Amino acid sequence: MSAHVSLRQQAMIRRFWGQALPSILAMLVSGAYYLIDGIFVGHYVGASGLAGINLVYPVIMVLIGLAAMVSMGTATAISFQQGARQPGLARQALVNGLWLLLILGTVAPLLLHHWHTDILLALGMEQGSETWRQASDYLGWIGGGTLLLASNLAVPYLLRNDGRPRLAMVLVSGGALLNIILNYIMVGRLGLGLIGTAQATLISEGVVSLLGLGYFFTPYARLRLGWHQLLPRARLMPGLLFTGLPSLIAQFNLGLLLLLHNLQLMVYGSVKDLAGFTVAGYTEAVFIVILQGLAFGIQPLISQAAGAGRHRALSFLMAMGLKVTLIYGVAVWLLVQLLPRQVAMLYTGSQDGELLAAAVRSLTLNLGAIPLEGVIMFGIVLLQSMTRTRQALLISVAKTLLLLPLIFWLPLQWGRDGVLLAQPVTVLLLTPPLCWLLWREWRRLKEADAPLARPGPALPRREQVLDRT
Repeated sequence: MSAHVSLRQQAMIRRFWGQALPSILAMLVSGAYYLIDGIFVGHYVGASGLAGINLVYPVIMVLIGLAAMVSMGTATAISFQQGARQPGLARQALVNGLWLLLILGTVAPLLLHHWHTDILLALGMEQGSETWRQASDYLGWIGGGTLLLASNLAVPYLLRNDGRPRLAMVLVSGGALLNIILNYIMVGRLGLGLIGTAQATLISEGVVSLLGLGYFFTPYARLRLGWHQLLPRARLMPGLLFTGLPSLIAQFNLGLLLLLHNLQLMVYGSVKDLAGFTVAGYTEAVFIVILQGLAFGIQPLISQAAGAGRHRALSFLMAMGLKVTLIYGVAVWLLVQLLPRQVAMLYTGSQDGELLAAAVRSLTLNLGAIPLEGVIMFGIVLLQSMTRTRQALLISVAKTLLLLPLIFWLPLQWGRDGVLLAQPVTVLLLTPPLCWLLWREWRRLKEADAPLARPGPALPRREQVLDRT
């Protein structure tokens, strides 16, 4: 019996990393889009460019959240229906997801164009300043290309759930390489500033979107689509959006957190402090996208196991995913705390000593609880993938409710440093209830699996094969 369990665990570990590694690499490369933007802007535009991106990024994060809601909801529905042996419903979920992406990509640019000036004023910028001009340029281009941004985000989700994690990695990696080349040309050589970096990003995302979504119309796709199959079923869309809602809430929380930090730093700090906080944000983004790669990579395994009622596989995936998340988070925390100056210089160089000092301060304080932040992010996606949508929403909303008083109270006590400490304190307070929820789910799975562990008659060969998967 122990040998059977060992062989099964080895197979599950291989499947875990077989799904996770391509996804991690794809997400890491995908995160390089904005990392490269930050490096080029920091070196060729300076503090005003970094501050401009940071000030409008809460709006961009809402767009990313809407795209993630559609993508995650679609991916979870596809995997769940595949696990339940319902390929027709899985294909319909894909079609509905594509229609929702099209609606988002059409409506969002119109709204952003209409309220462009009002949005910039609400973000606290001084009209006519250099920071205003930089932020206006970036928001205008990225917001106008919402369809490309959303489709680019959806491609890895959809390809992984069609059994093509390596293709997702190749496409996203190629897009990031193209983004680097275009950024060098348009920002480094032509001096186009934030307009250039936005255009480079959109061109790269457009290429990935065209190739990735076009794959589903080829004979190689398991969920192959024909033109006659593209009719949406509107009554199924609300359920899809509800499943993906925690992704929107999580991104909204991040955007709100960033907005409040920006506003408070403009009160208690300077433009250099705001630019230094941008450096911490880029570093955190690299950390988060790798964890998202892990979580989204094993999402098809989790959703399929949930759909098929394989409790043992679910408990294993939970435990292993959380262990990897915590170990990785501690490693990143050590890097940031021991080498903050070296990390900051990647974005700022060494010419502006004041900017470098602000970046070091933001890295050490604002990312002080980054291992636990990773656990929270992974836990939300884990609950969401298991269709525990209400629990995932509870944690997402609680993060906002905890942050709101802290972001205003802590600066009253410690000024600028209090602004930077608001996020890690929020994470410390939120971790215990999340761990309790995850522990309850894990115990429920172990109890449901307990009867399978009792001695009894041997299973037929067909049932043994199904149990191993």
